[in-house]
Amino acid sequence: MNLAEKIQALYAKYGSLKGVTIELHKQLIAISVKNEAASATIFLQGAQVAEYKRVGERPLLWLSEACDFKAGKSLRGGIPICWPWFGDITRNPTSLTQQLDEKVLAQLPAHGLVREQDWELDSVERLDSETTEVVLSLAVSSSEQWPFPALLQLTVTVGVELGVKLTVENTGAEAFNFTTAFHSYLNLSSVSACEVVGLEGCNYFDTLNEWQIRKSNLPITIDREIDRVYTNVASPTVLNDSKFNRSISVMPLNAPDLVVWNPWINKAKRLSHFNDDAYTQMVCLETASVLDNVIELTPGMRIDLGVKLSIA
Repeated sequence: MNLAEKIQALYAKYGSLKGVTIELHKQLIAISVKNEAASATIFLQGAQVAEYKRVGERPLLWLSEACDFKAGKSLRGGIPICWPWFGDITRNPTSLTQQLDEKVLAQLPAHGLVREQDWELDSVERLDSETTEVVLSLAVSSSEQWPFPALLQLTVTVGVELGVKLTVENTGAEAFNFTTAFHSYLNLSSVSACEVVGLEGCNYFDTLNEWQIRKSNLPITIDREIDRVYTNVASPTVLNDSKFNRSISVMPLNAPDLVVWNPWINKAKRLSHFNDDAYTQMVCLETASVLDNVIELTPGMRIDLGVKLSIA
C-alpha cells in the first residue's frame, strides 16, 4: 500500500470521528486528536508521540524545528520508543547482547529497531469529552538483527495527563531479554530556568565520565552536557520551570530507571535535526528499564511498561 492509499484508508476509517485529523507531514503520516482537555499528534512511524498540549497551555513536549519528516528517519523530539535495547547495543547487559550474532552487533543502530518502522493504527476512541485513546501495534518478525518474534502495542491516552503504555508480548518459541526507554523530550522556557527534583540520593551512572557510579543530594540544574542513568528510582521525577511557572511530573509504569540528557553546546552542533541553540529549549527525562533491570519474557508472556506525564 503506497502513501496515498494508506492515507485514504485511514480517512475512510477514522476521518469522520470527532476531534480526529489524518495529517501528512512531508513523507510521514500522523494522526492528530483533540478533545476538551488536550490535543496530541502521533506519527505512525515509530508510534511516536510528537506533540501534546493541554487546552490553553504551552506544549509539554519539545519537537525540533529542524526535523525533515523523511521516511526511515526518527524524529528528533516528542517521545521516541527505544526497543529492544536502549542506547549503544554494547552498553546493554550481556544477557541481552549474547542473544545476538556477534557479526551484526557492530552494525546495530542505537536505541533499537522500532523507532523508524511504520506501526499499524489499531483504534482511536473518545473515552469521554476529555479523554481520547489511540492504539498502535507492530508485529516484530524474526530477523538477523533480532531473532525473536514479538508483538508490540502502544496505547496513548490523551487527556488532562498524557499516558504512554507499551505492551510487549513474546509470540515466539524462545525466551528473550530486552531493555527499553521512553525517550521523552520536555519543552522548556530556558534550560537556565529549570531544575529536576526527585532524584536526590539515587545512584546514577555518569556516562560522560567512564560510567562511574555517583550520587547527589541536590536537585539537578543543567549548565553543561549531562547524560546520566539513574537506577531504581523510587519516586516521581519532577521538572520545575520557573519561567513557564509549571512543574512536569514523570511517573513510570514498571520502568524503574530514569535517564537525564541534554547535549549542551558542543554536542548540539553535531546532532542531526537539531539547531545549534536547541539545547536551551529541551531536556530529556527518559523513563526506562535498562542495565540490571533488563526484562526477560518467556514464550506467551507479556508485560506493560510506560510513563505518565502531568502538569501542575
